[in-house]
Amino acid sequence: MLFLITTADNTFAHQSGCHRWHSCPSDSGSYECGDKGYCSQCPDNQYCKAGEPRSGSSESSKSSSSSSSSSSSSSSSSSSSSSSSSSKSSSSSQSSSSSSSSSSYQSTKPQTSVSQQCVGKSACIVGIVTKIIDGDTLGVNRYAVRLSLVNTPEKNESGFKESTSFTAKLCPLGSTVTVDQDDKQPYDKYERIVAKVFCSDKNLNAELLYNNHAKILKQYCKKSEFAKEDWAKKYGC
Repeated sequence: MLFLITTADNTFAHQSGCHRWHSCPSDSGSYECGDKGYCSQCPDNQYCKAGEPRSGSSESSKSSSSSSSSSSSSSSSSSSSSSSSSSKSSSSSQSSSSSSSSSSYQSTKPQTSVSQQCVGKSACIVGIVTKIIDGDTLGVNRYAVRLSLVNTPEKNESGFKESTSFTAKLCPLGSTVTVDQDDKQPYDKYERIVAKVFCSDKNLNAELLYNNHAKILKQYCKKSEFAKEDWAKKYGC
């Protein structure tokens, strides 16, 4: 199984509806897919090959990226048109959660680990907690992880501090956790990994519900791999 994290911040957004990592086949405007070194969704081009950055390529600045895209736009117009019609596999919807962004988080395909706590076919990440963003979002290794099916209070809402502190206590910084990526909605619209997270032997998603720090997102029950698990059914799935 595979797990992955990313964060959302309008600071990284680009014009013309461009994907913030410049890694979507549907990117348009003055950018080219993969010009930032994130190639998991890109066709083969000067930056990417087989979903990976070409050897020797590095993250380009916005100005050099714009120049390169402009000079090659005429030759790649038909390819770009074809790519823009394809659906993005990582645009699964999940409730927005207030979060602090970090350029260290990546949207590339996560390396999978082996753990008995993971089920299904998506990514399984055994990693280190690097940041607690809020009650339902945390950083693990270089990925941003959004908890599946649960929603905690946003910043400036009642219960925000309590839910964030609960997650920080159950999954403290530097601790080892297991991230079981949701097969049916592997990523949310911000390219964060959607997952069930285990801190030691505790299911963080379920513990937030059990301790009244989160609510179930019923609108995603039909879209989640975990909807039939006891903790999800108990709260409305």
